[in-house]
Amino acid sequence: MPKRPATKTPSNVAKRSGVAVTVDVKLDIVKRHEHGEGTSVIGHVHGLAPSMVHSIVKSADEIKKMAGTAIPLTATKVMRFRDAEMESMERMLSTWIDDQTQHLKTQ
Repeated sequence: MPKRPATKTPSNVAKRSGVAVTVDVKLDIVKRHEHGEGTSVIGHVHGLAPSMVHSIVKSADEIKKMAGTAIPLTATKVMRFRDAEMESMERMLSTWIDDQTQHLKTQ
């Protein structure tokens, strides 16, 4: 028998989902903490838990580096090149699948 019974969240209580915090918000949190504001106050301002604010403050050096090397999204473009054989095979496969679905519809 377990020492403590398992706690179960009631069905009428919404479970908190993960929160994505932008770099700008993280920088503001670090700046406020460096100026002496407490984690509870900063968390209240940004709508975050004090523990989340504390985690952000702990990684302040990484956040500052990340902010300094940020590249605008408009400047980056990801390109993938495929072999001509692969494109030809994909076209033939697509044609075959279309033929098979048409064949099933006519039966």
